[in-house]
Amino acid sequence: MNRRKTCFNILVLSVVFSLAAAIPQQIFAQVEKGIDLYNTGEYRDAERVLREALKADPRNISANYYLGLSILLQEKHRDALDILLKVKDDQSKAEQGSRSPIPNEYQIQIALARTRLGLKHYVEAWKNLEAARIEDASSSEVYVYRGVYYLQQEKHQEAIEELEKAITLNAKNPYAFYYVGLAYFRSGNGEKAIEALKTFLNLAPYAPEASEAKSIIDALC
Repeated sequence: MNRRKTCFNILVLSVVFSLAAAIPQQIFAQVEKGIDLYNTGEYRDAERVLREALKADPRNISANYYLGLSILLQEKHRDALDILLKVKDDQSKAEQGSRSPIPNEYQIQIALARTRLGLKHYVEAWKNLEAARIEDASSSEVYVYRGVYYLQQEKHQEAIEELEKAITLNAKNPYAFYYVGLAYFRSGNGEKAIEALKTFLNLAPYAPEASEAKSIIDALC
C-alpha cells in the first residue's frame, strides 16, 4: 500500500512539475501572439490577448509595453499613459542585468511622447522627445514627432524643419513624408504637399492615413 501511495505521489508531482514548466511557455506564446497582432495593426485583438497574458504575469514589461501601444493606437491616450508610466517605473526599478531588452529607454520615451501629444500635454511631450533624442540622436522618429509637436500647435515652418531633418536621416520613413506633406499643405505650399504625400503613398500605400493623403492630393490637383 505504501509503495502504491508513493508511486501515486510521484506521478502527481511529475504532473505538477510538467504543468509548471508549461505555464511560462504558454504565457510567452500568448505575449508573442499579442505582439504579432499589434505589428499587423489588429490593435483591439492585441489588447485582448495581452490583457489575458498579463493576468498570469502582471509584471511582464514587454507585454505591458505592447499593451500600452495597442491602447495608444486606439486613441485611448489616458489609459495608454497610465500603462506606459508603469512600464517606465518597472523598468527603472529592475536591476540592470535583468531588464527587458524591449522596451529600451528610447522606446519608452518615444511611446510616452506620442501619448502625451495625443493628450496635448506639450511640455511633458517635449521632455520625452528630448530624452529620446539623447538616447538616439540619429533616429528619424524623434524628428517626426518633434514635427508633429509643432504641427499640432500650427507652427508649420518649425514642423517642416524637423520633418525635413527626419527625411534626411531616413528617406524611407513614410510618416516623415506624411506629416511634412500636411505641414506644407497647411502652410499653403500645394506643390510640396503633393510631392511629399505621393512619396508617403508609395512607401505606405495601405497605411490608415492613405485615404486622407489621397484626398488632399485630389483637392490640390
